[in-house]
Amino acid sequence: MKIHCFGLTACDVPLYPIPKDIMHMEACFINKPVMSTGGDALNVAVTLQKLGATAGLSCLIGNDSYGDFVYNSLSQEGVSTDGVIRHPEIGTTVSYILIDEDGQRRFVLYDELQQILSDSDISDELICNADLVYYGSVLGMKNMDNGGAANVFKKARSFGKMTVADAKGVGIYGNDINLMNLLEPTLRVTDVFAPSYDEAVYITGKQDLSDICKDLSKFGLKHLVIKLGDKGSYITDFLAEKHIPAFKISSAIDTTGAGDSFVGGLIFGLLKGWSLESSAIFGNAVASFNVQKVGATAGVPDFGTALKFVKQAKCNFTEY
Repeated sequence: MKIHCFGLTACDVPLYPIPKDIMHMEACFINKPVMSTGGDALNVAVTLQKLGATAGLSCLIGNDSYGDFVYNSLSQEGVSTDGVIRHPEIGTTVSYILIDEDGQRRFVLYDELQQILSDSDISDELICNADLVYYGSVLGMKNMDNGGAANVFKKARSFGKMTVADAKGVGIYGNDINLMNLLEPTLRVTDVFAPSYDEAVYITGKQDLSDICKDLSKFGLKHLVIKLGDKGSYITDFLAEKHIPAFKISSAIDTTGAGDSFVGGLIFGLLKGWSLESSAIFGNAVASFNVQKVGATAGVPDFGTALKFVKQAKCNFTEY
């Protein structure tokens, strides 16, 4: 299976553990900072590659040491860098991640580059050669939200490819923008949309999952998957809906990339021909491994490990 991803890509610098009241302290001591890769499109590409798929990434990085690190890391993971573009002037996106004792995180960002990625930066050849095209950054990249992602997905659809979109945070747009209207061109050509609960609330203005589902159903999506953090996920084909509970784990060290690793597992299952429910269960399993290590993809297991875990769990996974 081949997947081409495009969207946010960053160099992450996790800082752990950060006291919750750090702003009231003069100093604190942390573990040794170690750079890692991040950004939802990159995280999903790496997750899929680790699971055994063939993944490629289209993105912008700077011609700087952070960009060197990202590029080399992708190459080491086996992710195709054919779509990676080095910008000669603007620096690579860098995210300093403040992780508290409970594994929850806050981000301090330098993010000048991501807003200028356009559909013209993504070649038709890369889209045509993929089985599925994934956009990781709805709400996070203004060029893409303003028609770029829709154009890429239209091309993907014309080539007969599956399209999957995720969302990236809340707050980039002001209250004067109707997000449903803004995102309609992209969602009209999306097969599976997988935002978090907070992102879905931000987009629709609704709190109840069924109401969110009703609002998003008008775009013709095949499936809606809403990530619920440690509560699992909500899935629907707009005929039936179901809550998929998360797996219980002893400790979550770092939740950075948890949602992205879930989406990677979900996509892997869908491309194997699994049901939406089994794919979501598998995604939950992949995420449960990932949060047990520091870094956005450091804990992603291989396919065999994740499959064995799911098969041994008491759940409705039916793909044997």
